[in-house]
Amino acid sequence: MNERSPDAADPGQPGPAPGTGLLVPAETALIRYLRQRAAEVDPTSEPVLDGWRYPSPYHLLLDVGRFFTPAPLPPGAGPLMVTFCYTNAAQTIADADREDRAWMYVEGYGSCSVDSAVHHAPHAWATDGTHAIDPIWPADSGCAYLGIPFADPEMWPHPLYGDGILTQYATLLPILREGLPEDAVAGIGRPLPHRVRRRCPESAGPLSPSPSS
Repeated sequence: MNERSPDAADPGQPGPAPGTGLLVPAETALIRYLRQRAAEVDPTSEPVLDGWRYPSPYHLLLDVGRFFTPAPLPPGAGPLMVTFCYTNAAQTIADADREDRAWMYVEGYGSCSVDSAVHHAPHAWATDGTHAIDPIWPADSGCAYLGIPFADPEMWPHPLYGDGILTQYATLLPILREGLPEDAVAGIGRPLPHRVRRRCPESAGPLSPSPSS
């Protein structure tokens, strides 16, 4: 697997220190939302998928997802169009490559505050190993980011016409059925505290990817 090592993170950025197990309020709210969505997966509405590793994308994220701390866009990285988060993240990484920054693609769920209302949505962003480098949502808008850092660039969307790994059945269903190989998930970001993972729902049922941000 063609794994890349992200640049070292800037320790001066705000947010819980890696490995502390602490969550900021926006991250706690995002976990609560994902738990609710996972609990809504009804095993009686469709045949249970015997032998599948995860019943839904929510269960997957609550198991292997990692938190990333919001950070302002670095110089030269401009904001991009809303609703194209997957290609935006890939394009941001491609632009960083030209400046010798080794960033990585992360996909999962994010939340942000708009007009005092909190919105949760499937989302993608770039990371330097610790921070969410997001060309769509401002870093000061109360954002939270929980996603999977995909180590293999071959899995990343195309910067111009790609789509989400976890929103397309062709790529999502094999992951839900088999799980992800250990080396597919980069060991960066902040893993969920063990107390959070122990409380994750274990229901099974229909698989319904949601529209992205």
